[in-house]
Amino acid sequence: MKKSLIVFFVLIAFSCNNTQTAYKPLSSGRIHSLSVVVDSNDWNSKIGDEIRKVYAEEYLGLPQVEERFSLNYIEYETFSGFARTSRNIIYINKRNNKGYSIVKNKYARPQVYLEISGTNEKEIISQIQASKIKGIQAFSNGEIIENQRRILQSPRTQDDLKNDFGVQLTMSSAYQIFKKDNSITWFQKPTKYGTSNIVVSVLDLVEKIELETAIQIRDSISKAFVPGRIEGSYMITEKSYLPLFTETVIKTFDSFETRGTWEVEGDFMGGPFINYLVKDTINKRLLYLDGFVFSPSQRKRDNIIELEAIIKTLKIFEKN
Repeated sequence: MKKSLIVFFVLIAFSCNNTQTAYKPLSSGRIHSLSVVVDSNDWNSKIGDEIRKVYAEEYLGLPQVEERFSLNYIEYETFSGFARTSRNIIYINKRNNKGYSIVKNKYARPQVYLEISGTNEKEIISQIQASKIKGIQAFSNGEIIENQRRILQSPRTQDDLKNDFGVQLTMSSAYQIFKKDNSITWFQKPTKYGTSNIVVSVLDLVEKIELETAIQIRDSISKAFVPGRIEGSYMITEKSYLPLFTETVIKTFDSFETRGTWEVEGDFMGGPFINYLVKDTINKRLLYLDGFVFSPSQRKRDNIIELEAIIKTLKIFEKN
């Protein structure tokens, strides 16, 4: 009888735990925003300064200065109910020994919760610094996934890219084919003040890719396919600023990321871009995936993040 009761209560406890996990509310918040839970004195002290230095530093690759994350400060007393459903949270804990932890879906889903602990200002600042790389990575990856989730609420059909190039990108139905030929397709989405754009092409495989190579490829394709408003003008990578170049991986494929700003030769236009060259080892070729934004005098960080999210949905199929 005792064994039966023990089993019964264990099952009840297990069921309750599962229920709590299953019924966590959906998280909320603007793209690339963080809620920082801390008291006002610390927010206006060196602790707040360090948080702003790490998480509100400049988001690189944009024509205007924009912060990496938009920060929202929340007092401990108001951190309850709806406030806990923020998608990204930094919680400053002054009651535990120094350290930090990153928890997924603590109060809502999806959610990234970074708790930074220390018993004094010096310890907390040291842990803000110690958690910087993993914290930024966790929040940034979560925002890419959130963008992809939102895109899936209204996806466009994928037959054109799959038929033409043997690849698939998941993007919203707001993106439509603006221009295409046998080897290049240009998708465009109208925005309130301009457009967001994705250009897809296939090239011969290049063994060694460096920043100079990436710029040459991008400028060659843009000159031939992306004209400006004035006859004879065309898009190029901006000459005044050196783009950021990183080797990365997209869906197990070696890739090369270039991000920076573009301009138009022969016209006064410009904006940010993010470009990927992906070594397609299945079909022995190089995939060209370029996202760029035109939105004069407007903030463009969230547009670039959306384009990155779309490109990272890449699927590659074997071409017959």
